[in-house]
Amino acid sequence: MKHYIIIVLLLLTNGLFAQSTSWNEYKLKEHWKSNGADEIEGIYENTTETQLINKYRVGLVKTSSGYSLVYLAGAKGDDAWRWSIGDIKAYLSATATPFLFKTKWYMADKTISESLYITFESGFMKIIWTDGRPQRLYIKVFPTTNDNITQSGNQSKPASGTGFGIASNGIIVTNYHVIDGAKTIKVRGVNSDFNKIYKAKVLVSDKNNDLALIQIDDYGFTSLGTIPFTIKTSLAGVGENIFVLGYPLRATMGDEIKLTNGIVSSKTGFQGDITSYQISAPVQPGNSGGPLFDSQGNLIGIINAKHTGAENASYAVKTSYLTNLIDLLPSSPKLQTINSLAGKTLTQQVELAKKFVYIIETE
Repeated sequence: MKHYIIIVLLLLTNGLFAQSTSWNEYKLKEHWKSNGADEIEGIYENTTETQLINKYRVGLVKTSSGYSLVYLAGAKGDDAWRWSIGDIKAYLSATATPFLFKTKWYMADKTISESLYITFESGFMKIIWTDGRPQRLYIKVFPTTNDNITQSGNQSKPASGTGFGIASNGIIVTNYHVIDGAKTIKVRGVNSDFNKIYKAKVLVSDKNNDLALIQIDDYGFTSLGTIPFTIKTSLAGVGENIFVLGYPLRATMGDEIKLTNGIVSSKTGFQGDITSYQISAPVQPGNSGGPLFDSQGNLIGIINAKHTGAENASYAVKTSYLTNLIDLLPSSPKLQTINSLAGKTLTQQVELAKKFVYIIETE
């Protein structure tokens, strides 16, 4: 009898049976159907499975103190007996960065680790270990757009895209979908100062071609400076070298501008869309509204989409549609006629152009 009591006490001390809930997949789905789910709540699956890595299926549910990650399936081998549906896999508590959480994680053997953070972006949950272990990626499998789950109680988080200056008086190009429905528009990175935030307003927009012109409208603003590139409206050829600048996935990749490059893959976009180019330069959420340059630093497009079902297939609206939008402005802006990027190396072009590529935040 004494040995039996000791064993039970050890199990409870190690937390093997102490962190349990009544949640299961059915109850979670019914909960969200009745009460709604915020942007990150849902069911996630690990995208990697090996002999050492369990393919966990977990549910993320909001609590009064943060979020709980609930075990649903996936434990195997020597660890399977430790796990029951409804057991807590992790506790998440907020940090100063939206959608980045400090985490108390129960390992496969139910020992506790706090050497990690969890971040959420665009339907993915990423486990970021601070002790040298590789990152783990989980994909969100519920709710889908067909599940009709009401979105509720979202954590306050500014949406983020990219924009770039075309006139020194503060006129900036971005995508329509970046500013669509925004109550406030903020611009960061003017003159490479990311601590200074400027308010902006919409001048004119084109929903069909996913373009918008905004202008800094802030008493502290003076000038963007001399724009170093020109707008080229003649059609780029297939195979031309191109490069893209922008601010993708800022929560995990930071605020430093990101460069990707490649070629023009096609003169038409998704399903033969004549308004767009298809390019091989990779883009991610946050690149939207960023500039597409040819090898001479001419602006030839505005990034607006990627093909999620294909490798390195991204899309950019052609600049001829941008100039059509510029023509709708009440007064014509003074556009740059001299391209200071021509004839320079890619490194030099990026160094000059990046000062005129900005983070666009909306709420």
